[in-house]
Amino acid sequence: MDKKLIGKKILVLGGAHQHLKLVETAKKMGIITYVTDYLKHEYSPAKQIADYGYMYNVTDIDELVTLCEKENIDGIIASYLDITQKSYCILCERLGLPCFGNNEQHRILTDKSVFKQFCEGHGVDVITSYQEKDIIESGKVGKKIEYPIIIKPCDSRGSRGQTICWSHEEAMKAIGFAKKESLSENIVIEKYLGTENDLQLVYMVIEGEPILVRVEDRYLGDEYSGLDKLAIASIEPSIHEQWYRDKINDKVVSMIKDLGLKNAPVFIQGLMDRDTVRFYDPGIRLPGDEYDRIYKFVTGIDLTELVIKFALTGDMSLEIGKKIKNAKIDKATAMIYSAVRPGKIVRIDGLEEIKKNPNVLFMTQIYKEGDIVERYNNVKQRFGEFDISCDNFKHLKETIEWVFNTLHVYDENGQDMVYARFDTQILEKYIRV
Repeated sequence: MDKKLIGKKILVLGGAHQHLKLVETAKKMGIITYVTDYLKHEYSPAKQIADYGYMYNVTDIDELVTLCEKENIDGIIASYLDITQKSYCILCERLGLPCFGNNEQHRILTDKSVFKQFCEGHGVDVITSYQEKDIIESGKVGKKIEYPIIIKPCDSRGSRGQTICWSHEEAMKAIGFAKKESLSENIVIEKYLGTENDLQLVYMVIEGEPILVRVEDRYLGDEYSGLDKLAIASIEPSIHEQWYRDKINDKVVSMIKDLGLKNAPVFIQGLMDRDTVRFYDPGIRLPGDEYDRIYKFVTGIDLTELVIKFALTGDMSLEIGKKIKNAKIDKATAMIYSAVRPGKIVRIDGLEEIKKNPNVLFMTQIYKEGDIVERYNNVKQRFGEFDISCDNFKHLKETIEWVFNTLHVYDENGQDMVYARFDTQILEKYIRV
């Protein structure tokens, strides 16, 4: 424990399940924790365990500045959600507190359109894109659009506002839908490349050097389930990891260096396309999942502690950077995002048994008995997350199957609401490698 940090005060922007580990870790470090979001206490998990909780929206900049000045806040953190990134940057700037990046760096890494331009300027491949006028004109003069396409907000999160379109008529409706979910009313229109070969990458920039932390395979739901824009599982190490490190990593590292970041996390999503990766979504944050817990279990490196220390000191440990460089994921790991169909939850079975399984490192439960689930077709369709680590992929496959056979979420008619389950047959290719 760093004695210099004991008694320091940190403000966490956002109280969702992802932020629990920030509050838990900070409290273990002897740091006083503050959490704010617009939700009532009972709907804000991180607020429930924090020392102090507030109902200021993360966009209420003036109120949050006043709070920080009144409480003598020493650091601010907003590590997992896109919606907090702009406020985080503005608050840190106004209060003179450590921040992952400046306004321009945040703009590049939070606006999908600007990020694509930045990639293209550095010879990094991106997905073929169209302008709104291309779609409009195609309906008038027969301009060719290569369907299917995906239309999404340039600055939304959690798959909100996204639509896969197979025709001009669907595209015209999707444009308005995406604009409503965008803070800036700007949208991205791209060629849709399907639900396979989706990669998520995480880099930690430490003292100006980008270090690749994570290469994972994301698997999305299918069109039938309505979850074809939402990850239902993430598997690591990626079956493409060594190829990525050998063929693509140097170019991306060079691009990140040109951003001029000193100490910051950077995550990027991309799609495998033959002999390249086409990138489409960035963030100057860690992804909104619980992989940090798996990473700590497998490597002993605590990324959550790393970003908390930065928030209070402005520094990241070069020693930790060396450890990250040399770390090896020698376990078969998975994050399984179980989804539930619409209905009222009347009974949940299996959670206690799942918690006792030593290979299930952590479990997040979003819905409880009595809750009503609507049809969202985004992250709000998730019942929870199960983080699993096994010695090999054969055991991982068996454990995931056991979790789904054990978990049952029943509606008023006695029907199991769990659906869109990850197809574990996909793991056969990992077993053979």
